[in-house]
Amino acid sequence: PAIYTQASYLRLISQFLNTSVPAQIKAVIQGFYNPALNKMNRKDTVKAYLRNISSPYNIVDSSKAIIDSVTFSGSFLFANASSGTYYIVVNHRNTLETWSKAGGEVYTAGSSLSFNFNLDSSQTFGKNVIRVLSSPLTFALYNGDANQDKIIDASDLSTVENDIANSVTGYVKSDITGDDFVDAGDLSIVENNASNSVAAISP
Repeated sequence: PAIYTQASYLRLISQFLNTSVPAQIKAVIQGFYNPALNKMNRKDTVKAYLRNISSPYNIVDSSKAIIDSVTFSGSFLFANASSGTYYIVVNHRNTLETWSKAGGEVYTAGSSLSFNFNLDSSQTFGKNVIRVLSSPLTFALYNGDANQDKIIDASDLSTVENDIANSVTGYVKSDITGDDFVDAGDLSIVENNASNSVAAISP
């Protein structure tokens, strides 16, 4: 058990240890949100990326986590990023890609990072979220981008309309409200966002 006989094993084992601390990111999905209950209809998977703050804003690391329907929080593990300042970018199967506010966020490897997209519109680049509740003040990621082309428009409307006509159910991109049914409620959200020309805003 002497150190001179165990050192090589310890060095080898250390390569497999992950000292990263999960980042706590909060986000609300517009169509999933029920303001009467101040919760979302369901938990769902969201992707998060750390991007460089300088053009071309390359992805440095990425992670997936489930956003809780009550706390709106998910634990995202960025195991490959070194300490620095990054944009945090989140996306979901039918939300618009949403960037954190201008200037980025400081990330220190091995330390906890917290970021809240639903706290205020100023938390996002271009204030690209929608207020879904006044008290407590809650902002949500726009959703309705069923084809994930970073704009909510006629093509997304067409996708939802077709799935309504075909009585599509289940875990699909056209289910904007997260209730596993594609119906008029989903279409209404897409129509409103399309009429307001809602699109992703990035540096």
